[in-house]
Amino acid sequence: MREPRNPFRLRASEAIESDVTFLKLFGPGMLDLLPTGPQVWDKPQIFRSAPGAGKTSLLRLFTPTVLLSLHTFRRSDDLKELYQRMSEMGVVDETAPRLLGVFHSCARNYAILEDLEFEPARKERLLFGLLNARVILATLRSALVLYRLNYPADLGRVTVAADAVGELGVGFSQDTTGDDLYRWATDLESAACDAIDSFGNADIKSIPGSDTLSALALLKHGALLLDGKPIAEHVLLLLDDVHHLTHRQRSRLLKVIGELRTGIGIWLAERFEALTPDEMLSSGASEGRDYGGEILLEQFWRSHNRKFENLLMSVADKRASAAVDVEVTSLDSCLQASLDGTEWQEKYEAAVPVIRERVFKAIEGRSLFSVWMDSQEAVTGTSRDRAIGWRALEILVQREIKHEQRSFDFPLAPNALLERSDSQVRAAAELFLSQEFDLPYYFGTHKLANLASWNIEQFMRLAGDEFEEVVSSRVVRKAPTLDAGRQDELLRVASTSLWNEIPRRAKNGEKVLKLLDSIGRFCKQRTYEASAPYDPGVTGIAISMRDKESLQDRAFLEKNPQYSLLAEVLAAAIANNLLEPLLDYRVKGSTWMVLNLNRLLCVNFDLPLHYGGFKEQHLHELYNWMTAGYKPKLPALL
Repeated sequence: MREPRNPFRLRASEAIESDVTFLKLFGPGMLDLLPTGPQVWDKPQIFRSAPGAGKTSLLRLFTPTVLLSLHTFRRSDDLKELYQRMSEMGVVDETAPRLLGVFHSCARNYAILEDLEFEPARKERLLFGLLNARVILATLRSALVLYRLNYPADLGRVTVAADAVGELGVGFSQDTTGDDLYRWATDLESAACDAIDSFGNADIKSIPGSDTLSALALLKHGALLLDGKPIAEHVLLLLDDVHHLTHRQRSRLLKVIGELRTGIGIWLAERFEALTPDEMLSSGASEGRDYGGEILLEQFWRSHNRKFENLLMSVADKRASAAVDVEVTSLDSCLQASLDGTEWQEKYEAAVPVIRERVFKAIEGRSLFSVWMDSQEAVTGTSRDRAIGWRALEILVQREIKHEQRSFDFPLAPNALLERSDSQVRAAAELFLSQEFDLPYYFGTHKLANLASWNIEQFMRLAGDEFEEVVSSRVVRKAPTLDAGRQDELLRVASTSLWNEIPRRAKNGEKVLKLLDSIGRFCKQRTYEASAPYDPGVTGIAISMRDKESLQDRAFLEKNPQYSLLAEVLAAAIANNLLEPLLDYRVKGSTWMVLNLNRLLCVNFDLPLHYGGFKEQHLHELYNWMTAGYKPKLPALL
């Protein structure tokens, strides 16, 4: 397969047909998500996230064809790090892959069972009958693929260990072969599908199916043999798209897997949309909370932000170097990362006298700031440094004027200016400058990583737009790097695109959009107050943990039905990574659930990308925002 012109456009794992290409583009940092020790192979693990976080890619990595390719090309420079990490996990060694990964997607017509006019017990038997048949068939196929044999022609070489035969159920003898399993599973799948098509009310016991997931018996170590030897050292069942099951089916499946305690590895991947509003509102990061076998991808990366940025840069560099039309070694080398160029310095130079004049007018008649003014006048450096310095001074002056309660107007000392001009104030000054003087703000790989909001697909989308410009420029021999202004323009277009997708992307999409618009406009107003009291800005809101628990309290919601919709809307926003939750945040003697805007949505409201700036809100205020929109109460700077 010829490598694509823009590898960043290959966002979904299933869109990458070649296993070798998939491996070359895979970021080994994704393996940081996995627990360490034997529990990774002998306990269920549930991977949950919004769409595009990388769940399917992680599961695909452990499938037979991918592992065989990894082993074959283990000496390749592109794959050495990944091979080393997989080797340390015991997945592959110098001789061969040591793990059998059995992949099955739950998107395969299981949900339609709930639409049939059958009693629940019949639907459940059909569900587990189909699952057992398809897991057995997937296991047999994967086993032969792992040994480069033909499926189903070579199934005669596969046998079942005696102690596993009894667990499979009635109909198997001590000399059961792969051929026997294949015939049984295909007959079961066919009979179950016939029963689905039947309009009769057959006796439940006569319906082909099962009351449990008996196929798991085949996945125990030593249960499945090839030429008399165990198929693999580890066997791993990979169930993807679990969110496609109905709520009843999913709950039953999780319950059965939990109760069986098989001691085998079972990984289930699902989107947050599978969770109820109650479950979704409890899914944010919480101090001291132990998730056990539940891995929430966005939460993990929020807790390991440096690892996430390293992962993104690794993936970005792999994709940039894979492009066929240009020779690029890294994404970072293609993107302008500072505003130190001549074209920007001229704008900063023009801004300095404008800001200086504003400050002079603000302090007119006040000797309080004379020393500060003299100190700033003496500052040397680039035009950008001086402009930021003056803008930071203006913010500090506004704060002093706002809180001025002195009987004597003594000049403020120079060291007071230095102490108060911290990084947060300067960050606010830089943001204000970008808005007032039409300077780019969203540019560079660091901000590009922040704009991903812990979602790999979102990063690929943004990086793909920028890399497309790079490729086009190189083809016509224009500038070798994408300037900051153009990066800013592209990211604003992407933010608008995400915004326009919300109504069709999220449940209760119009209400979600209204609430997010209200939060964004509120954050913008508070961010651009003249004194920048929440420097560098406000990018989220918070509700008390008590209010959060009220949204999960059935009795409270029955008395206050308007808040049921609010709970659903908040849950939908969180499930789609439009709001980033943080539970049990302690401040002002209380605990809060912080809800930060997705960083790409921050662009739509000209907000900074920092975390930490939020304002508390009551449920009734959020309900009004969701239904009537935000009504500004204070004058904004811009």
